[in-house]
Amino acid sequence: MGKSLKKEIIRKLFHLMEVPLLLAYSIIRYIWSEQIAIFVLTAMLLVLLEIEYVRLEVRPKIPRIVNVFRPKERNNVTGTVFFIMATIICFAVFDYSIAVMALIMTVFGDLSSALVGIKWGKHKLFREKTTEGFLAGLIVNVLVGALFLHEHVIIFLPMAIIASVVELVTNKLDDNLTVPLFSGFTGQMIVYAAGVQLVEFPRLFDWLFTFFQ
Repeated sequence: MGKSLKKEIIRKLFHLMEVPLLLAYSIIRYIWSEQIAIFVLTAMLLVLLEIEYVRLEVRPKIPRIVNVFRPKERNNVTGTVFFIMATIICFAVFDYSIAVMALIMTVFGDLSSALVGIKWGKHKLFREKTTEGFLAGLIVNVLVGALFLHEHVIIFLPMAIIASVVELVTNKLDDNLTVPLFSGFTGQMIVYAAGVQLVEFPRLFDWLFTFFQ
């Protein structure tokens, strides 16, 4: 396994911790309220900003095992900060189902695109991104959409396409921010334009919520 692939796998393992973040938001929202859940996310954002302040301003020695920052992150805030910013905006602006789907696409679409692109990518599509990585991300995004909103192809298919295209063309900006915002905005616009009445998706969290009843 190449060094770059190993490093990317470690990076993506850190990104997978964003999934429990969405789960925690959903639980807090269910038990208390959406406002409290967003307040907790904001508190987490402030903690991360403090950590980033220490990393960027104090510049302590970081253990090699966790020093998996990309070159553009070494002197700038990491993608996790942007992801939490995007999470707060998505849950504050979009329907719950749209927000979760956009954020899950961001996590797993980016993961599959990066790993497949590094391991099997042979054909350059845009800058350093490959056709193989792009298609892997698109397929995963479509599968995520079908899992959450299978009865609304008109919503999840455009969201999956937008998420994949935005991830492909994002370079200087951070795709942890651009992908969920653009894909979520697309889905929400379709909801409004088509007059779709969304039921909070087949509750994948129902099994967990029963413990709090």
